Amino acid sequence: MSKHFKLNPCDIRAVWDEVRPGLEAIKAEWPDSNTWRPEDVYAMVVNNEAILYQTEDGFAVCTIDIDRWTGRRDLFIWLAYSPEAKRGGILKKYWPSFIEVAERLECAGIQTGSLSPALAAFAEMDPLYTTYRYEIT
Repeated sequence: MSKHFKLNPCDIRAVWDEVRPGLEAIKAEWPDSNTWRPEDVYAMVVNNEAILYQTEDGFAVCTIDIDRWTGRRDLFIWLAYSPEAKRGGILKKYWPSFIEVAERLECAGIQTGSLSPALAAFAEMDPLYTTYRYEIT
């Protein structure tokens, strides 16, 4: 990855008309595994329970997961979408930026869920139940 692509945190209210169709596309692709509604994502971002990052070709929605017993903080890449990219494209293209975001937010690692085992190989992540974890070094 020679070029470094930037993730830009943004106000979901300002880009809702662009983001909502992507959320609906994610739900349509995996209807049985996504119990949230686009309005739930909107509410979480507006209430600072999630962060929306806009990219030049899509978006990602992340949360900070905090282990209740250890206090460990992980950046959880909850949703990622690009109309042009293949599955996992946002993660692959913006991986160095996700690492920077995790470090800036004082996270010990990055987690995400995926139906694709190829994600684990790409990001050098260890399977952790149905999620993958990348350790910040």
